[in-house]
Amino acid sequence: MKQTVVFAGLMLASTLVLAALPAPSEIPKEGDCPSDYLAKGSLCFPGANATFAFVKFQNCPDRYVEQGNYCVATAEAKLAIRRAAMSCPSGFESVGNYCISEK
Repeated sequence: MKQTVVFAGLMLASTLVLAALPAPSEIPKEGDCPSDYLAKGSLCFPGANATFAFVKFQNCPDRYVEQGNYCVATAEAKLAIRRAAMSCPSGFESVGNYCISEK
């Protein structure tokens, strides 16, 4: 019973972490598409097992894996967006070239 409760807690925790990221969606094709994305024309479309990914700008933020020209979220990743201005929007902190969600 204890193992079931621990497992359920881990599943809930990983679901909450992933819930902070948007669902994977089509992204511009910049070279080869990341894992679990399929190329179609000038876009990469997410497959059934795809995770949130975006075209990288220099180095990927922490908790993202570099795959070619993309940053792909790991299970521990928080939402990252490219920092386009001197400051990040409310609820985000500036880390290198990105704004990372504080949640």
